[in-house]
Amino acid sequence: MKKSIVLVFALILSCNLFAQSFDSSKIRAGAGLVYATDISNIGININGVYAFNEKWEGAFGYTHIFEKDNISYNIFDFDAHYVFHQQDEKMNFYGIGGLNITGWKADFGAAGDLSDSDFGINLGVGMNYKLSDKLNLAPEARFTIVDDTYFRIGASLQYMF
Repeated sequence: MKKSIVLVFALILSCNLFAQSFDSSKIRAGAGLVYATDISNIGININGVYAFNEKWEGAFGYTHIFEKDNISYNIFDFDAHYVFHQQDEKMNFYGIGGLNITGWKADFGAAGDLSDSDFGINLGVGMNYKLSDKLNLAPEARFTIVDDTYFRIGASLQYMF
């Protein structure tokens, strides 16, 4: 868990440094809440998005699903977004496709811990809704196809640099 948190902060810092060399209006970063079915619990998400052009975006996300029944999950997403419908200057809809790493840890107390990770594929849809010049609301719904496929729905509030 500590390594995951350090990795997330390092990625956020590198994204901020990376953003300084490009048009800053193309970068969004934020956080939000997520519910994962089959896992049947909520979690928190932090994410970053870089718009390559009007149709394509690259995205990174980290989600921590809170412990339930002594099992917690850490999820890393590396996605591409394809904007398939531009409603107006405030709202668009996009498809999600990408790679996923789902790690889980079971804590058995004095008996010890058990953990593992799986690689998978993300498929879903999302929306960008511009709340102001600097804030974006981004709800998403996605299937993560791994050994135990699950569905996530959530929303994040993103700051637009």
